[in-house]
Amino acid sequence: MKKLIKNNNVKLALLLIYPLIVALGLEMAFYETGFSTGENLKENFLSATALFFLIKVLLQFKLKRISTFLIVFFYLIIIIETCLFLLFKARFNSSYLYVILNTNFNEIKEFSSVYSSSKLLVVFLFFIPILVRSFRRIFYKNNFTSRPIYLNLILVLIVLIFLKFSGLIIYNLPYIVVKSYIQYSEQVTSIEEFNENSKDINVSTSTNNDLLVVIIGESASRQHMSVYGYKRKTTQLLEKFDDSLLIYNDVISSHVYTTGSLIDAFTLKNVEEPKKNETLIPFFKSAGYQVTWLSNQRPVGIHDNMVSRLSSAADEKIYLSYNDFRDQTAYDEILLPIFQKKLKNDYKQVVFIHLSGSHYDYKKRVPKDFQKFIIDSASEKEQIINSYDNSIFYTDYIVSQIIKYVKYTNKKSAVVYFSDHGDEVYDTQDFFGHFEDNPTPAMYEIPFIVWKSNTFETPENFEFNSSRKFMLDDLPHSLTHLLGIKNDKLTEDRSLFSKNFNERRRKVIENQDYSEFKQKFVNE
Repeated sequence: MKKLIKNNNVKLALLLIYPLIVALGLEMAFYETGFSTGENLKENFLSATALFFLIKVLLQFKLKRISTFLIVFFYLIIIIETCLFLLFKARFNSSYLYVILNTNFNEIKEFSSVYSSSKLLVVFLFFIPILVRSFRRIFYKNNFTSRPIYLNLILVLIVLIFLKFSGLIIYNLPYIVVKSYIQYSEQVTSIEEFNENSKDINVSTSTNNDLLVVIIGESASRQHMSVYGYKRKTTQLLEKFDDSLLIYNDVISSHVYTTGSLIDAFTLKNVEEPKKNETLIPFFKSAGYQVTWLSNQRPVGIHDNMVSRLSSAADEKIYLSYNDFRDQTAYDEILLPIFQKKLKNDYKQVVFIHLSGSHYDYKKRVPKDFQKFIIDSASEKEQIINSYDNSIFYTDYIVSQIIKYVKYTNKKSAVVYFSDHGDEVYDTQDFFGHFEDNPTPAMYEIPFIVWKSNTFETPENFEFNSSRKFMLDDLPHSLTHLLGIKNDKLTEDRSLFSKNFNERRRKVIENQDYSEFKQKFVNE
């Protein structure tokens, strides 16, 4: 046995198999394993096999540093996958890359503080081979039993082909990253090209209104809003508007993370036509509206920010949380004075207001005066629920103030409020936050509320139906219809506000119909 382990081929094989054993052991120790565990293990084993033969080729050319780098990189991949599974019981997919590319330093810092876990301490098990002298010296002497280079390369190729055609490659993290980044870049280019070439969109209008305000909330689930029946009075100010609000009870986001949801909400892209690249803002501009984007979110992420690209066509863009290294995002009330100034303009306007809302860390979104739900003896779970409900309570104030300001202008105006997605806050799962790979109804179910002045000119075929099943990927058709804007690319039967609305299947994760997806949680 000792003689066998002295063989560097065996050492290399053990070195590559070791992290797979640790990862599997940790997943089994903390959770019940399922289908994805087995498929991910197969993919990792095949990747380790391909890497084994590739390293043997590299060592024949004495490329020891590259070989070492590849092993370290392989370990890093397994560690990332394991940490993600231990924290969220999820596998890496394209949505995580989108989140990473659109995340800024402050969000990373808050995420780390919120989702740190003692479970991650076990990651030290991956580093045991570093302590084993025999493994550290594996490349010192090139005493690998080897076959001709071309045979090793053929074996690498065979394994990679099998990964591809078996479908297991979809679990391979580097493959996911590269493929998703290419798709992301193509989407960015497509959006930028449309925004640059959209000055001459041919539209007609059937109404003559002065102002539309679109408030974009953050992580607000309607399940925690008393205006939708929640047990706590979290939206008491909105409720005072009584019958002047149009409250839609069955609106969902298309994704449970900001970038995915807002790409769908601000382009004509949808499940049926995923390649469409037309963005919303140019249609308003072509109809004679001055467009302002007013945001309390940072415009720059690790790789710029998709939302800032979607808003780039606006005539004026105002970001009030530009300092990425400030300890805390300013409270949303910082938006109000600037918005009030905008209301003094005498030209036709569409104003988008992007809130920080209920973005984690929830307690950092709320001024002290709005911390209504406080229990000194509360458990950690109760404190998180309280913080989230306080953030909804504060957003209720912000949205209500905006509606009041607009109301007092006496303009022909409307205000639309919705959230990019919701959050699970111990509603159906022992968990808080939002993750595309492990969604719950609370992450999809968002508020959608409309206020309009008595003088607001409603478009042809306008109809209010509170129970319509609607998804945010049809928002462009709805907002343009609300202002009576027509274009051959806009479809009225997709408008939430039209009596010609055609209810369609709302497809969410893995192409599931949302009603069927939700029923699983009802049956649990």
